[in-house]
Amino acid sequence: MAVTRTQEPDFYKWLESEQGQKASLAQMKQQCDKVLAADKNLNCSVSVLARMFETKAANQLPEYYLMIKRRHAQAIAKDPELKAMFSMFGSESIATLRAVADFSVTRTRRHEVLPIHPYASDNHVIDEVLPYIDVKAANGFSTRFILDTGAPQTRVNTETAKLMGIKLLTDSHYGYSTFYGERDLSAKLGIFKSLTIGSSEFRNVLVFVSDRDNLLGLDLLGKLGRLKVTKKTLEINAEPPARCDSPITYARIDINQRLTIAAHLDRRATLAIIDTGNVDYLTSASPGSSPTYVADKWRYRTYKGELSLAGHTRLITYRYYPDYTIPPSMLLGRYVPSLLLGWRAFKDYELNLDIDSGRSCFNRT
Repeated sequence: MAVTRTQEPDFYKWLESEQGQKASLAQMKQQCDKVLAADKNLNCSVSVLARMFETKAANQLPEYYLMIKRRHAQAIAKDPELKAMFSMFGSESIATLRAVADFSVTRTRRHEVLPIHPYASDNHVIDEVLPYIDVKAANGFSTRFILDTGAPQTRVNTETAKLMGIKLLTDSHYGYSTFYGERDLSAKLGIFKSLTIGSSEFRNVLVFVSDRDNLLGLDLLGKLGRLKVTKKTLEINAEPPARCDSPITYARIDINQRLTIAAHLDRRATLAIIDTGNVDYLTSASPGSSPTYVADKWRYRTYKGELSLAGHTRLITYRYYPDYTIPPSMLLGRYVPSLLLGWRAFKDYELNLDIDSGRSCFNRT
């Protein structure tokens, strides 16, 4: 008698579907449990773990993290990247995470217009201008974070973490890379008891702690509701835009989140990541054909080119970094090869962000 074998579900096909994009952590776990092949189950389990980071479910991390580590011990031991990932938390970190209360967001219901500052502080003026927003901790300490749509996860400087009373996971470790060729950088993790932006409050927030700048990433920005980002302000509960020049795709790949739009650079079609934490107007992953100046000090070259968004074309000067790299997904090596549209582009554009509804736009001003 012939035996009919049920085809194993494709976790990632399901995850990319509308149902998968809106799935809860419990639903993701259930779907991954249906994947019986050991290697595929390890893959989808890591994706579930990454979604826990994205949703800030700090107190759910320990049990799932330890379960994967036990179930796939041999495969993890043979893979350097996975081995590093599953050395992320020591026993003290596990105990701290277990004791953390549930993550929650209390959004303001009223329309708020928050100022965007060009510098980290009014007493520290530098050449490079970036969008800074005021952030307040539970202990009352307030400071400015870069409003960074290109940062998948919120990051806090080590000294700022002390001043804001963050509970540091002392035996934690997370390795990461940057867009500018820097590799093998190190961060720890920590817990904010409370973090306030305007009148909206996040509680029990898992963040990364390093010696770099304070970044308010897409993990928290995307939970603030409908936003409008202009050169001077961050609007919370903004009116929906009257038009949509360039529709935005909100992409989720493991722990990484990205806002992308269709673009053409020098008549070549590509995707562009909207990265307000990048000081350039445009940064390209590949060199152009019309160099204008080479600046070895900062490891970049500048080119003249033609940028087209939503049928509107303009001549621009953009940068290419010879060591430029877009860090791969920790597990699958998949990422978005693209341009980075940085903060200087906001003299010509504004961002309307509404991740909840799936209707986000990048519009000309």
